[in-house]
Amino acid sequence: MEYEKLIEPVAITNRLISIWPLDSHDSLESRFRPIHRVLMFTLATILGFAVLVDVIRLWENIEEVTECALISSAIYLSLIRLIVYTIHEEDLQYLVKTMRSDWLDSPMQDKLILQDRCLFAFNLARYFIITVALALITFMVGPILELKFLGLKERKFPFRGYFHPNQTSDPIFGYLYVFNALGGGLLGVTIMSATTINMILVIHASAKFAVVSNRLELLKSDDVDVTEKISLCIQRHQDAIFFAERVETTINILALCQFVISTGLVCFAGFQISAMLKDHSRLMKYVSFLNSAIFELFLFSYSGQQLIVESTAVGDSSYASDWVGARFTQNIQILMMRSLTPSKITAAKFYDMSLMSFTSVLSTSFSYFTVLQSVNEE
Repeated sequence: MEYEKLIEPVAITNRLISIWPLDSHDSLESRFRPIHRVLMFTLATILGFAVLVDVIRLWENIEEVTECALISSAIYLSLIRLIVYTIHEEDLQYLVKTMRSDWLDSPMQDKLILQDRCLFAFNLARYFIITVALALITFMVGPILELKFLGLKERKFPFRGYFHPNQTSDPIFGYLYVFNALGGGLLGVTIMSATTINMILVIHASAKFAVVSNRLELLKSDDVDVTEKISLCIQRHQDAIFFAERVETTINILALCQFVISTGLVCFAGFQISAMLKDHSRLMKYVSFLNSAIFELFLFSYSGQQLIVESTAVGDSSYASDWVGARFTQNIQILMMRSLTPSKITAAKFYDMSLMSFTSVLSTSFSYFTVLQSVNEE
């Protein structure tokens, strides 16, 4: 499959929030990008502050507070994503260019390995974009449907917030509703963009190690070009390590924030679901939110796990090569020793992104949920 078609959904969502690296600095999009970013930061700041004020205003109502805290956490996480990718713009530029070069310029044998390892990740990215888009649409139209079809009289904004003392009166409510819905939806796109690009980059890093493993297994001791081939394997192994380290440098702070805030998101979303079992419209809204939050956390963990597995597998592939009686045994030993320290994506060096950390976060979220449920019952 063509790389451009595979990466297109990820590129589009990242362009919507001015993250995706541009090929030309003279294009109209490139010139508008600084303004675009300022608008995104301004939007996140306004909505985050408005929801925080709503939390303070409704402090005595635990159900309303948890709903506002849920949305506020997601908004501030969006702001963190924007800050991280703005700071690491050059790193992201290098990573995306390297990924594109690997897909377009590598030999066919390596391309097949990339496709085999990455195709599932691209499909996951598409599915995740769809699930988040559906969740955002549910949030954006939910309050209107409640007013029109369920007969509810209380006017609420899709992504909450307190903007004006008379915000529920016409025509102020209509204007603020559109601003809140479009602003919250645009910030929600950061969930799609950051999560998908992170996953694709980490999976690509793991695929680079898989390419090295495949080349090592094909080595033959009696090959006249074996010295050149083992040198190329070592070089590609170093390139894969450097690429993985660059990815880790770019997203480790974001990974920490993602895992910490996701603990609260899953807890608050679960609480909202349990508190609104009879309110079907809001129940559907928060079920979709919880689904997206857990899926997002899984994608971070799954990609990190794959990187650990593939970088460790280089040692096994080194041993599986035809090294008996060969002149490159010392090089093979060095590769095997280096593979004992796998490449990892960490949460700011505190812990690794892996399936084990995924289960740990879910367990912690459930513990917080039971505490919150007990407080609400008392």
